[in-house]
Amino acid sequence: MKEIERSASIQPYTDKVERIYRVLLSRKKSEMSWYRIAKEADAAFGWVDRVLTKLEGEGILKGSAIDDPRALFEKWVDRKDRRVYREYHVQEPERILKKSGMDYALTGYFAENLIGHYLFPRYYELYIHMKDGARWHHLISENGYVGRGNMQLILADEHVFFERGKADKWPTVSIQQLIVDLYREGAECTEAADMLLSKVYK
Repeated sequence: MKEIERSASIQPYTDKVERIYRVLLSRKKSEMSWYRIAKEADAAFGWVDRVLTKLEGEGILKGSAIDDPRALFEKWVDRKDRRVYREYHVQEPERILKKSGMDYALTGYFAENLIGHYLFPRYYELYIHMKDGARWHHLISENGYVGRGNMQLILADEHVFFERGKADKWPTVSIQQLIVDLYREGAECTEAADMLLSKVYK
């Protein structure tokens, strides 16, 4: 994940393969046809067919059912991380989030603490919409400092909000997005991701 240096240089992007993985790993939808997967991922069917046929050949997928969720998460983690972020240090980050009035989805340490109850919530990592980037920067810099700290604003493909949820009234990413983000973080987050994967993808 790259740090945002100049917000004006950041352009929206889509990662169709990552979208397909996110849909495949859904725990909210029953077995889907490949056409339905293409619709949920907002990807061309021909592209989806190539990706899923390759997964079948690797023994990860059978039809649209995942035979090996861990292997699929490993493939997802191995993809180039194209997210970008900016860091801040603020006091009372929860108060700032509650008064923001903007849409977001938590991931990482704080989201895992809400869902898995394993990690200490020392960082507040959240996905935001690109259209809100300037407003978020203004809000947080007014209430804290720009630079390495305890809050991270992340820009990514808008599909990252797919199957977003809530935990203890806080907006969170989907469980599959949280798991892959924890694996990307490494260290103790890997342990937390392993536990969530074992619990959710039995």
